[in-house]
Amino acid sequence: MRVAIIGAGPSGLACALELERRGINPDIFERSGKVGYAVPRVEILLQLFQRPQRDLLHYLFNNFGIKLKPLSRVQSYIMYSSRHTVPIKGKLGYLIERGQSRNAVEVQLAKSLRSKIKFHTHAGYRALASEYDYVVVAEGNHAAANELKTWETTVTAWAKGAIVLGRFDPGTAFVYFNTDFARHGFGSFKPFNSERALLSLQVPYIDHSELNYYWNNFMEIEKFHPEIIETYELFYTGGVTSRQQVDNILLTGNSGGFTDSFLGLGLLPGMISGAMAGKAIAEGLNYERLVSPLISQVKRLSAFRKAFNTMNNDSLDHLIGTIGLPGIKHIIYNTNVDVLNLLYPFIVKYFRKN
Repeated sequence: MRVAIIGAGPSGLACALELERRGINPDIFERSGKVGYAVPRVEILLQLFQRPQRDLLHYLFNNFGIKLKPLSRVQSYIMYSSRHTVPIKGKLGYLIERGQSRNAVEVQLAKSLRSKIKFHTHAGYRALASEYDYVVVAEGNHAAANELKTWETTVTAWAKGAIVLGRFDPGTAFVYFNTDFARHGFGSFKPFNSERALLSLQVPYIDHSELNYYWNNFMEIEKFHPEIIETYELFYTGGVTSRQQVDNILLTGNSGGFTDSFLGLGLLPGMISGAMAGKAIAEGLNYERLVSPLISQVKRLSAFRKAFNTMNNDSLDHLIGTIGLPGIKHIIYNTNVDVLNLLYPFIVKYFRKN
């Protein structure tokens, strides 16, 4: 069986590893010269958003044989609104590096591959679909899904990040909600280690010309005076797909609408979608049926984003303050109750009424 994978990001590499586990060596095409972002980033895996899975890295290994080394375990997650600070403690998840260093998830996955990656190659999915039995699109953008008329954009956002130096707790991450600097997005602070961290801001529905205005507000309001050694800016388009497979073309990761950027939580669903594509191809299974739980999760996150988009600072303060109440905080973060699944019907009902 001949399988082509377009894109050597986490979802494409997860697909390749799953195919190799099942005796299929895919051809992998990557338009850049190496795997990973040029500027390093930190992403967070929060157990809250993947219940009932208790340990997300164990889940990847037990189900797909993917073994990843995190930067650290998240033991403290501190949420800020304009008037409230809510610290959460526990075994909350992991911090994962993205980029080109040996610790980056892309590099870790690529090192486990037997198949060669064809770098500096712009591969077209339509041409490959006539040459290969299956084509897996994992390009990190929605171009293919849009052409196949299966894509619906749900959010666009500009993000700015800075690599900063200082002294940090590697097990503590921070998230900031304030419409004065993030509109209906968020700021975050996530350490690489005890001396280096990523400070970032994602602002939806703005033009690039407005980004520095919000970034400067972020620095001023939260009283950041960091030693910055590197910055990046990027534009993100998120959405959902009505179909995840069209003929012999399978859409994974952001190309399949699996990586909603709400709170920066798209890494794990994107990887799982890639691994599921590999499993579906190797075993002759229905890919869309395999990923239906992921699609349901994306729909829930989209509903929460829609609710989030209606909030001003007063309602954000109320939300964060409520989350900080002892009993509620315990249920949300320190049990295995699928809170998002329980709340989803009420959010849908609210928007139908309004």
